[in-house]
Amino acid sequence: MPFLRILSWLLLGAACLLWAAALGFVALWPRHPTGARQLHWRDATGRALASAPSTCGQDTRFPLLVQQNRVWLPCPAAPDLPGGAIALLEPARGEARLVAPLPERLPLERVEGLLPGSGGTVGLVYRASSPPHSGGVAEVLVAGVANDEGWQVPPERLPGGAGSRLLGLGWSGRQLEVALAPARGEDTHAEAADAVLVRVGDTEFPVTVTREEMCLFLQDCAVRVAYRAAQAGWRFLVEDGGTLREVRESGIGEAEGRSIELLAGLDLRVAGRLRPPNLPPRYRLEPDGTILPLEPPPSGRRPLPAPALAEGSRLVPLSRSLLEQGRGAVHEWEDQRWHTAAAADGTLRVEGDTGAPAAVARLEAPCTRLASGFLVPLRRGLTLLTPDGCYVGLTRSGQRDDPLNLFEHLERLHVPHAVPALLWVLLGCPMLLLPSALLRWPRDPGLRRLSGTLLSACYLFSALPLIPWLLPLLS
Repeated sequence: MPFLRILSWLLLGAACLLWAAALGFVALWPRHPTGARQLHWRDATGRALASAPSTCGQDTRFPLLVQQNRVWLPCPAAPDLPGGAIALLEPARGEARLVAPLPERLPLERVEGLLPGSGGTVGLVYRASSPPHSGGVAEVLVAGVANDEGWQVPPERLPGGAGSRLLGLGWSGRQLEVALAPARGEDTHAEAADAVLVRVGDTEFPVTVTREEMCLFLQDCAVRVAYRAAQAGWRFLVEDGGTLREVRESGIGEAEGRSIELLAGLDLRVAGRLRPPNLPPRYRLEPDGTILPLEPPPSGRRPLPAPALAEGSRLVPLSRSLLEQGRGAVHEWEDQRWHTAAAADGTLRVEGDTGAPAAVARLEAPCTRLASGFLVPLRRGLTLLTPDGCYVGLTRSGQRDDPLNLFEHLERLHVPHAVPALLWVLLGCPMLLLPSALLRWPRDPGLRRLSGTLLSACYLFSALPLIPWLLPLLS
C-alpha cells in the first residue's frame, strides 16, 4: 500500500539521519575540553591501589625527578604506607607504582639528596626517624640505590647519628658514593666533624678525610659542601671565617677564596642537593668547581617546589613560580614561559608564548589542582602533572594532546547505563537493519519492507528518548 510504503521510507530515513548525526557528533566531540587523565596506581607487588598514598609529593625538598620519560616521587612514611616508598610515575603508560617499600625500621621522613646515575638508576639519601633504643639515636641518614625494578642496593644506615649532615653525592662508575659529616657524642651539629666517604653497598670502603686536611689546619673552618668532580675525585667547599674555599680530596690545591655569602644562595645540583623552595638560588655550582650566577626570579612571583630534570648524572632544576595575585602558576622551560590558571567556569587554561590562554581540560574531582601542577618535558611533548597522578598531555603550542574520548568521559561521570546507552545510539541502527538487508530475509519484498519499518521504529522510539538524557552528560 502506498501509505505504508511512504511510512516505511520515512521511518528508515529518520533512523539513518539520527545514526549519521550521532556519528558526526562523535567525530566532532574531542574538540570539547575534557577532564584530566589519571594514572593507575599499583603497589610494589602489582596490586591495584584505589588512589595515591596520602604523602606522595609532600616532601617538597625533592618533589619530582624527571628521567627518561619517568618521574620519581618520594612518598614519606604514613599510616597507610609504613616505612614510606619511592613512587615511579609514567604518564606515557598511564601508570604509577610504588617501586619498593622502605624498611619500617628506617622510615622515610625527608629526602636529603637525590642523584641520577647511568642505566636509569637513582641514588637516594633520606633522613629517617626511628624510635630511640638503649644507646641508640632517634634520627639517622639512610642511603640506597634504586631503579624501576626496585632496590639495587637496599637502604642502609650511614655513619653518625642525629645532626649528621649530608655534604654531597657522587657516582663512581655504577656505585653511589656519599660524603657526610657524621655527628658523634656532644657534636650534635657536625660543625667540626671530619668528612666520611661511604660507597653504598661496600662495607670495606668507608674513607675518612680529616677536617685538618680539608681545612688546611685552619682553626676557624667548617666543611659545607662536597661534590664529585668528573674524573677528578671529591672536592670540598669549606668555610674559613668569611671566605669560601675549595679543596680537593687530598687537601691539596686550595682554590681562590670566595665570599661566604655565596653559600646562602648556591644551587648544589652537582652534589645531588637542591635548594628548599623558599630559598631561590642565586648561584650554581658546576662539575669543574666553577660558580656561576643565576638570574633572580621575576618580580611579582614567588618560587614553588620545582621538579628537577635529570641531565647526565646531575640534576637541573626547572623553574616554577606562583603569581602573587591570581590563581595559577608560571612555568619556565627552554626559554618559554607557560601560564596555567583555573577559570571560574571550572576549566584549566594554559597560555604559552604563542598567544591567548586555551581551555585544555575540565577541573573535575579529584583532579581539581591541575593549575598548580608540574609542567615537565616528556618524549612526546609536555605533561602537566600533579603528585597524586592527575595529568594532561600538551603540545608545544599549548593545546591538549590527549583528550578523553566519549566513553572515557562517561566512565569518569559514574552515571549508570550511560555507556550502553551511547553504544545503542551509535550502533543500534546498523545492528538492527544490516543483517536483514544483507541476508535479504524475509524473501518476500513486502514482508522485508514491513520488518525494516518495524526495526526502524524500534530504533527511533528507543534512541530518541536517550538523546536528551545523554547530551547534558556530554556537554
